[in-house]
Amino acid sequence: MKITVKLFSSLMEHLPPGSSGNTIELIENSPLTPTDIMERLKVPKTEVRTMMLNGTFLPEQERRKALQDGDVLSLWPAIQGG
Repeated sequence: MKITVKLFSSLMEHLPPGSSGNTIELIENSPLTPTDIMERLKVPKTEVRTMMLNGTFLPEQERRKALQDGDVLSLWPAIQGG
């Protein structure tokens, strides 16, 4: 199964070396959840403000459901400005 993960802004620092831009593709034989991916990339839960799956907002209670082959998971931090 192939999952594409996109990290934005300050979360990009959690991408492994050799990643292309803000994206990494994970190839796995066993099911992964968004929470599993965050743990694998060492992205603290407190740093993620918005999570989207295939372009649709993913609420907190859905983040422990298994992803499907070809899914795209996008993570954004809280954005500050002024």
